[in-house]
Amino acid sequence: MLTQPQAPALFAGLLRESLPGVPVWESADLAAPDAVAAIIAWRLKPGTAGRYPNLRLICATAAGVEKIIDDPGLGKDVAVMRTVDPLVNIGVAQYVLLMALRHVRGLPRFEAQQKEHAWIRHRPPDPYGVTAGVLGMGEAGRTVASLLHAAGFKVMGWSRTPKQLPGVDTVAGADGLAACLSRSKVLICTLPLTAETRGILDRRTLGMLPAGAYVINVARGGHLVESDLLGLLAEGRLAGAALDVQEVEPLPADSSLWDHPGVTITPHIGAQASVACVVTQFAENWRRLCAGQPLVNTIDRLRGY
Repeated sequence: MLTQPQAPALFAGLLRESLPGVPVWESADLAAPDAVAAIIAWRLKPGTAGRYPNLRLICATAAGVEKIIDDPGLGKDVAVMRTVDPLVNIGVAQYVLLMALRHVRGLPRFEAQQKEHAWIRHRPPDPYGVTAGVLGMGEAGRTVASLLHAAGFKVMGWSRTPKQLPGVDTVAGADGLAACLSRSKVLICTLPLTAETRGILDRRTLGMLPAGAYVINVARGGHLVESDLLGLLAEGRLAGAALDVQEVEPLPADSSLWDHPGVTITPHIGAQASVACVVTQFAENWRRLCAGQPLVNTIDRLRGY
């Protein structure tokens, strides 16, 4: 069990109930390396996978697996599964809607007015006049896009390959990305973190956004080049950002992101798969593995998701 920052004991108890008779170790130090056939983990430190010669399955405690497959010692015959929790997608979508409406409806202005005891009305914008662009049309991205549409935003969705979603103008490929960026007054990143998407939100792409655009990142900190974001904020090209994920977590105390008035920082709390969901899906795949049946929720190691 390599589930930190979540306590391994939370998973171990449910695992022993779900798979009676199967040995469960809460710490890698307690198990003989050749006895370990599966690992549940948030991340793998480089070299971890190579310690276990009989490893056959790794279960990520989240939808993202980049912290797992980056281990160079991970054998090609080891299956990697992600956790698919519909409540996580809803939680992420709620977070995005919260931050998008906070920006679009100008809540920081009214919060400042309250401190000054100033009762001044400002007409809110027509939400259908605000295009929200969602990068990534996976399960999380589709849920985000649907909720934004239901809340009155005009929504564009971009993905590597063509996707369709009712009420959403979907585009794909390099040309589609440029079109999505150029129209997005609010840009949301829900992409998986891969070699192709790392640093995708840099000065060039963020510079394609309309003047005064707002950026929301609920994917991974590695998607955003933070120095480029700060530069565009300083130039007045962007209005601000809500970052639930950062390149280094916890975000260092001396990071300039903390004190920028246009940036909202939250500590990766948009959503988190439940322990019960992780254990249930892992146990199902363990039974399938032992029975020689096809596994579910496994990822394509080449694509990274």
